[in-house]
Amino acid sequence: FGAKGDGKTDDTPALHHAIQRGDGELVFPRGDYLISKPLYVPLERHGRLSLGGSGGTARLLMKGPGPALHLVGTHKQTALPADVAEGIWDRERMPTVRGLEIVGGHAQADGIRIDGAMQPTLVGLLIRRCRHGIHLTNRDRNVIIADCHVYENSGVGIFLDRVNLHQTNIHGSHVSYCKQGGIRIVGSEIRNLQICSNDIEYNFDTKAPTSADILFDCRNGTVREGTITGNTIQASRSPGGANIRLVGVGKDDPSAVGLFAITGNLIGSQETAIHLQACRGVVVSGNCIYSGYRYSLLAEDCEHLVVSGDSIDHNPEYKGKSTDQVVLRRCRNVNLTGVLLQHTREAADKVEASVEVDHCENINVTGCQVLGARVRGIVVRTSRVVRVADCTIRPREGDESFRAAIDFDDPIGSVMMVNNFLSRGADGKLRIPSKSVVASGNVVV
Repeated sequence: FGAKGDGKTDDTPALHHAIQRGDGELVFPRGDYLISKPLYVPLERHGRLSLGGSGGTARLLMKGPGPALHLVGTHKQTALPADVAEGIWDRERMPTVRGLEIVGGHAQADGIRIDGAMQPTLVGLLIRRCRHGIHLTNRDRNVIIADCHVYENSGVGIFLDRVNLHQTNIHGSHVSYCKQGGIRIVGSEIRNLQICSNDIEYNFDTKAPTSADILFDCRNGTVREGTITGNTIQASRSPGGANIRLVGVGKDDPSAVGLFAITGNLIGSQETAIHLQACRGVVVSGNCIYSGYRYSLLAEDCEHLVVSGDSIDHNPEYKGKSTDQVVLRRCRNVNLTGVLLQHTREAADKVEASVEVDHCENINVTGCQVLGARVRGIVVRTSRVVRVADCTIRPREGDESFRAAIDFDDPIGSVMMVNNFLSRGADGKLRIPSKSVVASGNVVV
């Protein structure tokens, strides 16, 4: 169709011609294909489509604004078989892009935009130096993003932008060095989202007020039912930074984001490792968390949380201070159990305790170990129906700043402190409170 692939000639007209007049399978031979406008693909008109880059040897150079590839479908319903029109199966299903590199050459150049597509499948792509790497909008269903490299983009790596999207898998990919976030969801309605076995790293901007490798912003919209599992998620400390941040509507409505399992991940090297704000039904289990420079876990205005079997430690190869505090603030119905929190570094920020329970209700802290505790092991403030049981809380050897293993304030109601191993403060006092606290079976170590 006349495309040169020499990196100099504007191949936009030739590639448009190829898409419009081709037989549905467009293969880019090895070369650098310069384009100045989006390759717009209305699937209803062009039929079933596959774009291939000859095993990664072909490159699109997007020199203009907008997405290099813009795939547009007409599916407007659910993924139920009865809701998928025959015309979708006949002409639009599973548009596939594989083995292609896309490089941005304009401040507003994006990699791929997908709008209204059924079963779009992106495999083995390299998208770099764009604004947004993969941009999903409006209504998409059954999306697969697999084995891709989304790298060094000025915007978001994978951006779910005001999208109605169900049944989506993001797996086996590298999403790194994207300044506005690795995977970001804003203003969307999403169900059944699996983020598994990815390397999601260094997605932050030191000049921005906040950053996150994974961000679900559900102040307008909802995200429920899914997993963040088996990923490496790490960064460097940045202002307001988090590795994972889930944000709901607010303290009076914690149901916009939740029913999520954050399990089996390596998470660390950011101001906050996990930040949960107005969430419900989140399980944080079996993760290795390190170098939460301020917080390992910060949960605010959350309900029905399970934090279980996590290791909060450090990487001895990474130097510097790290506070690694666990904070539950204005939360209710929480189990914090089987967590091993071991402080081995000096704190980066001054704190009153390693674990803080503040204005909470129905909280179980059971079977945990807080070793090398900072000032206090656990502080409980203005909370009720709190149980601290079967825990070991000890300071670093010779720590003169250590005050108490467990400390409570008043007024407080319905608190139990039973069967713990507790250390005395540096002044030799144990400080087991008697007022409004049931304390029994505790052992001094």
